[in-house]
Amino acid sequence: MRTARTACKAAAVLACAALIPLAAAPVASADDAIGGKQGGISLNAIDSYMTAVVAGFKSSKTNIGTAPTIIDFYDCRTSDRGHGTESTQIQLINYNYTSPNENWEKKTFTACFSGGQSHGEWTGRKGDDLYFQVKAVNGNTIVGPTLTVKRVHMW
Repeated sequence: MRTARTACKAAAVLACAALIPLAAAPVASADDAIGGKQGGISLNAIDSYMTAVVAGFKSSKTNIGTAPTIIDFYDCRTSDRGHGTESTQIQLINYNYTSPNENWEKKTFTACFSGGQSHGEWTGRKGDDLYFQVKAVNGNTIVGPTLTVKRVHMW
């Protein structure tokens, strides 16, 4: 009988201990959304960085619940600085499981290379599995110069 009571107490302690991480877990709210959007918020924003990527690089997929879809790059660098105007071209893509992907228009970013922010906005574009692809770095569409971006924000 004593062994059964001890086992029950041990099980209760373990059950309570398992709940502690849940109580400490963050809860998503409108205040947690980075940036926000007109007409709604996106809790699935990507806030990341890129280091030494080449043309062809694909970002993680995310679900952007409201349109427009916006991608911002901050503090960009390429491996061949000083050889003309630095730029990168990106394309927003909606991944489709059962049909060809929807490839939306390409945008060229240049302002982030001079310490500013490059901003791309795809009006009316939203989807369940959106990602962007680096199409060119300094005009190179094949493996060539690398691109590093200190902050990438997609929302």
